Parts: sequence; C-alpha cells; structure tokens
Amino acid sequence: MATDTTKRRLARTLREMMATTALEHITISALTKKAGVTRNTFYYHFEDIYSLLAWIYEQEIIVQMAKYAQITEWQKALRMLLDYIDDNRSFCVASFNSVGRDLLEQLLATVAESLVHRVVVDADSNLPKPLTDDICNFYGLAIVAQIIQWLMKGLAEPKQAIVHRCDIMLTGAVQNAIHNANTLH
Repeated sequence: MATDTTKRRLARTLREMMATTALEHITISALTKKAGVTRNTFYYHFEDIYSLLAWIYEQEIIVQMAKYAQITEWQKALRMLLDYIDDNRSFCVASFNSVGRDLLEQLLATVAESLVHRVVVDADSNLPKPLTDDICNFYGLAIVAQIIQWLMKGLAEPKQAIVHRCDIMLTGAVQNAIHNANTLH
C-alpha cells in the first residue's frame, strides 16, 4: 500500500473514531485494527497518535492554506481557516477538548502568524526581521485567542464577527507598533 494512501487511511480512521471516542482513549491497536493495517505499519509512518493528529492538521490546513499563498487579504485567509474549523466542527472540537489541544493551538498560531505577516509586510516591507517576528507573534497569538474563545463557546458566534473584530484590532495597530519601535529605541 502506498505511503500516502496508508497515512490517509489512518487519518480517516482517526477522524471516525474521534467522533465517538475521546482522543486520549483511542489506542494504536484499536486504530490499526479498524484501519486494517498493522501496528508496525502505523509506527513506520507515525510516532504516536498525536503525530498522526498533527499530520492531519498539517495536510488539511497548512498545505491547503499554502496553495492559496497568493491571497493578499489576510481577512480572506482567516475566513478560510474559520470555514475549515466550522466544516470540521466535531473533529476540531474533539481535538480542542483532548490532551492533543496543544497541537491545534500550535497549528492555529502558525497560520495566524502568517496572516499577520501579510499585514506587517504591507505596512513596512523593510522592517527588521526580529521586529517583524515580534509583531507577527503578538498579533498572531491574539487571533488564536479569538479562535480558542470561539471553540470554547461551541462555535456559536458568527465567523464574520471574528473576522470583523480582528480587523478592528489589527487596522492601524501594526503601523502603531512599527512607529513605537522606531521612536522608543
């Protein structure tokens, strides 16, 4: 069986199992039995269940977002991320409520920082890398906090409200951070 096909089969099986079982209660034995592969096959591809979960999110979010790297509006990219979470609601909420929550949070941080990076580069493409990284980290984590709050409240708030709130907070704030960095140092 081809490597990619095996990984996708394991991913699909994990998603199915997470619909009824908490991630921390899913064993490699149960997963591999349901997927129709051996434990050795699983360990050939993944270190543990959490590395499989990380692979799923990387394939479904990071790789997909990278395909749309030409999107110049960070709001559009944020909407895509929120749509993914909403479309995969049970899987994302199950991940969020599991001991694997940090994987989802790390992924969200990576995506959010890349969204903010677009704003920073638009504001000043000659900004020193350390300052760019600091701004992206600060505002990226602020966006992650909004998404986590959304997940905690069961995705009840309209996605557009989150995008709008992030837009309010980011508009002018990045330029102000750049101005403060130039005047306070």
